[in-house]
Amino acid sequence: MNKTFHRALLASSLLMGLPVAAQAQAQTGNGAASEPQSEITVTGSRLTNPNLEQAAPVTTLSAQDIALTGQVNVENIVNELPQLVPSVTAASNNPGGGVSTADLRGLGATRTLVLVNGRRYVAYDSSQVVDLNTIPAALLEKVEVLTGGRSATYGSDAVSGVINFVTKQDFNGVQANANYRLTGEGDGGTFNSSLLVGKNFAGGRGNITLYGDYTNRTGILQSARSYTATTLTEDGAGGFTSGGSGTIPAGRMSLGGKNYKFGTDGSYSSYSSPADLYNYASENYLQVPQERYMFSGQTHFEVNDHLTLYAEGQYIHNEVKNQLAPTPFTGAVVLDTNSSFLSASTKALLKGYDTDGDGYVSTNVYRRVTEVGDRISDNKSEAYRGLVGAKGDITGNWKYDAYFSFAQTKQTELQYGNVSRKRVLQALKTTTNAAGTLVCTDTSNGCVPLNIFGAGNISTAAAQFVAITTRNASTITEKVASGVITNDNLFDLGAGPAGLVVGAEYRDEYGSYNPDEALSSGDVVGFNAGEGLAGGYNVKELFTEINVPILADKPFVKSLDFNGAYRYSYYSTAAKSVNTYSAGLVWAPIADFKLRGTYARAVRAPTVANLYSGQAQDYPTVSDPCTTSTAVSNASLRANCIATGVQASLLGTAYNGGNTQIESISGGNPALREETADTYTLGAVFQPTFAPRFSLSVDYYRVKISNYIASMSTANLVKACYGDANNGWSPYNSSFCSLLPRDGTGTITGAVNTLVNSGGLKTRGIDFEARYSVPLGFGLQEGSSRLDLRLSGTHLISFLYSPIPGLDALTIECAGKFGINCGDPYAKWRLSGRATWDAAPIKLSLSWRHLSPVKDDDDTTTYTVERIKAFDYFDLTAAIDVAKAFTWQLGMNNMFNRKPPLLGGNQQQSNTYPSTYDVYGRTFFTGVTLKF
Repeated sequence: MNKTFHRALLASSLLMGLPVAAQAQAQTGNGAASEPQSEITVTGSRLTNPNLEQAAPVTTLSAQDIALTGQVNVENIVNELPQLVPSVTAASNNPGGGVSTADLRGLGATRTLVLVNGRRYVAYDSSQVVDLNTIPAALLEKVEVLTGGRSATYGSDAVSGVINFVTKQDFNGVQANANYRLTGEGDGGTFNSSLLVGKNFAGGRGNITLYGDYTNRTGILQSARSYTATTLTEDGAGGFTSGGSGTIPAGRMSLGGKNYKFGTDGSYSSYSSPADLYNYASENYLQVPQERYMFSGQTHFEVNDHLTLYAEGQYIHNEVKNQLAPTPFTGAVVLDTNSSFLSASTKALLKGYDTDGDGYVSTNVYRRVTEVGDRISDNKSEAYRGLVGAKGDITGNWKYDAYFSFAQTKQTELQYGNVSRKRVLQALKTTTNAAGTLVCTDTSNGCVPLNIFGAGNISTAAAQFVAITTRNASTITEKVASGVITNDNLFDLGAGPAGLVVGAEYRDEYGSYNPDEALSSGDVVGFNAGEGLAGGYNVKELFTEINVPILADKPFVKSLDFNGAYRYSYYSTAAKSVNTYSAGLVWAPIADFKLRGTYARAVRAPTVANLYSGQAQDYPTVSDPCTTSTAVSNASLRANCIATGVQASLLGTAYNGGNTQIESISGGNPALREETADTYTLGAVFQPTFAPRFSLSVDYYRVKISNYIASMSTANLVKACYGDANNGWSPYNSSFCSLLPRDGTGTITGAVNTLVNSGGLKTRGIDFEARYSVPLGFGLQEGSSRLDLRLSGTHLISFLYSPIPGLDALTIECAGKFGINCGDPYAKWRLSGRATWDAAPIKLSLSWRHLSPVKDDDDTTTYTVERIKAFDYFDLTAAIDVAKAFTWQLGMNNMFNRKPPLLGGNQQQSNTYPSTYDVYGRTFFTGVTLKF
């Protein structure tokens, strides 16, 4: 079936059943069940008392909420919640890696603990983060999002909160699903099919459920959209111009402080930036292709009241590809001044710099090796997870639950389009033999002379000589042994039964990254070189939790409940002994109104990658201040640039070729300490008895993280060394200049950007949610229907980040900002709404998502776009029960075809922030569900 037919089919389906519509949005709150919900769910405890209410807020997505989004991957469902800041998604190609992660509050995916059925899931690599692609949407019963520090309950990483994916536990029957998505441009088709089979047995005492899922997502190149096909850069006059990289297919060389480019005949001419920059955008993916299949099984059997056995198992095979423009080769080389590849004028130019008369000149070259082809990263991962456990009654109200889990992900990456630096240097140093033929001076390995002087001049033989395919493999293994003893009716003070949990847990993490010789030695040019890692740690923990109803049915005290938790952890790393704890109160002065508040101390221990990663290359977007005109006019900046290795005659020029990226070196740090977070929430829940179908919750939160683990970032190192416009370009701390080495041309290369315990982070804001259900006196069956309304949102008051210890002057306020310092947009207002008309057998659902305006975070630079205006997206979904066992779903995302904001030097990738703003345009989807 071709793309045109797919597009026509989906469009006609929409016209048959739907009015105009828009961008899909996951529903929050308690979820829209078949009947209106009477109270807001408050969960997040190891206690099993169904009447338990905790003081921390929770948002729940029901299976119906998930279905109404029309999304195939879980990433698109949870990332639309107001509490999450989208970071790495299917639109992330560079940076990316083909994974999708969850980031609560924008504090980072490593600070959001992802659970499945209340237990740790399988991580995708040594960062110990769960790839949301490995969690199938069709198997889910609900998703619980608990915000606030939860380390006392769940352990490390639950700093910003917990996302718990709950699977169907007692499914009985057969359910088959098939879904297809296609953009309005007729590309990016995503197909998903799944089969769920479950069987209750032994009179309902046992169940076994098996699940299989297959997903195939086709890629979209940036060239497929007019607004991403060309790399945009600042034109200096308040507009955009075509830009990109100073490493060009024709080749560029730097001699005597001047830059030259080559013609196809080996001649030279002056290089000009930005006119001669290379557009690298068109070859990059806008949507990363993916093929995934997974199998899952779970079972439980109640032997008797004292013993229920349960088990879970998953296997996930996931393959994704990233694609980048051809390799940029840069660096110092030795050139033959008599090479037959060069024109007479170029030979004369080079001979003018041959001071010792040996026929060779050392110079810096910048050549895009297009003849080798695009860089392609083919990532294949296999994840395994097995869990066995037992639970049951001990005696009286005492119960136990113990399990052991083993999870492992093995990932193999093949990289195509790289070149060997050694072989390039070998092939560039040439001589003319007795027969008048140009040959390599070192003919070993079958060396073929490399003609980098002019676009398309590298021969097939030479390209094959320098090209290198690299491979790396990584593994992350996690073992967890956990056991708890609970009592949901320990005592009663007259307000209800108190509950107690005591437990112990042992967790072992081990990861490895094994690059091949080329990657580990640094010989590879193309994809970033990096050293391997091998290491791990273990943690032993004891924990307890208590919930005590204190008062009930008293004047001004309808109920008053206390809950608290404590966990002691001992790490085998530098963290050693760690204590986490929490306390909360829920006070209802009247039946209609509750106040709730919590304080929690949470931690994030350094991950395997944080501790043991070897050094690796990176190319963050950063401007060198010494290339700006300010370096000529400002005495302080001028002096500092000269002192750090830039020739006075080069100040204010594009001696680095106009590049807006700086080569940096990242890596782990075994001396890292754990992060500690103090989190506070204070909120209210209003559920009036006079309007039983209405509920409103409002919660204030505050998070303060000390010893925040992060790189200081090359941008902040540059600012620390050279200052900025805010302080007259005086160094904030000149000692950081040593972390910014420069090569012979003055270009910063190898900026040292390894992980540290930074100055810390503080954020605060307000979450809210309102829900209302309205019965209607008309409908398709029996003259009745229901309208469910929901509005939820987050108001970000402040987000302060101190990147460098001891330099409070560089503290960044990211609330309402985006850019080089803050990264993804931190909109002050994130709103989500949904209206669902349930008129069986038809459901119509309209959703809305709002992002408030954001401003650029760099006060020292004026970009073409300093402010991104507010964005609103709309979705429409229809679900039709064609027959008792057959449901047809169809819909549209981004119905008004809203284009993303376009940016220049302050973009992330694709001329925008593609995980935050929709880069695909209007998208249609349809699907069917069969139940037997």
